[in-house]
Amino acid sequence: MMELAPGLDSGLWAGEGVVCGCTRRGSRYLRHRSCYMKKAISVWGIGLLVLVGIAVTHGATLEQKLVTRVDTATVVLKHKTLTVVATGMGRTPTPMGRGGKLLRRKTDRPLDKDSLVEYDLVFNAVPNYTGFKLKPIKAKVIDRSVPEGLKGVRVFSEFNQYDALLPEPTKRKSLLSSFSKKREKQSQETTGAITGSSPHP
Repeated sequence: MMELAPGLDSGLWAGEGVVCGCTRRGSRYLRHRSCYMKKAISVWGIGLLVLVGIAVTHGATLEQKLVTRVDTATVVLKHKTLTVVATGMGRTPTPMGRGGKLLRRKTDRPLDKDSLVEYDLVFNAVPNYTGFKLKPIKAKVIDRSVPEGLKGVRVFSEFNQYDALLPEPTKRKSLLSSFSKKREKQSQETTGAITGSSPHP
């Protein structure tokens, strides 16, 4: 049986030791990295739950209030569905949980004297807040109860109101009327040519 030389044998074992050492270090690195990622995910999940809890608790202590002013409002009527979008500024110190809404005003008639539907732009305000910090408020409502004769909407705030009107329907030109006008014009031109004065000899 052939035996390996002592130098060759020691080199082989040394190579195996290097491979085993690298493998052990690599597996240790992967274990540490896996533990680190698990801890990071756990911390992130706990933080998210805390933020959600704060937002829910904070929202429960708020009250609905009219915005300070209305800045813009748009209205679109399509397939008997009214879509209203309004923006404004509300007096509140908090940057979150404002929850803007458009609430239809309760009136005796579906339309006001100007044939407009009336809405209040409200948000979740901090009770008893007496400061002057203003935060942007935006709200959208889709209303499928559209009264006849609607011309637009009127959005109310504490200090102003904003009217958004529907575009007037464009009148389609009748082909028959256009043809009749053209025939009438041609007839007038022909009559003028016949009754025109002839030159003197």
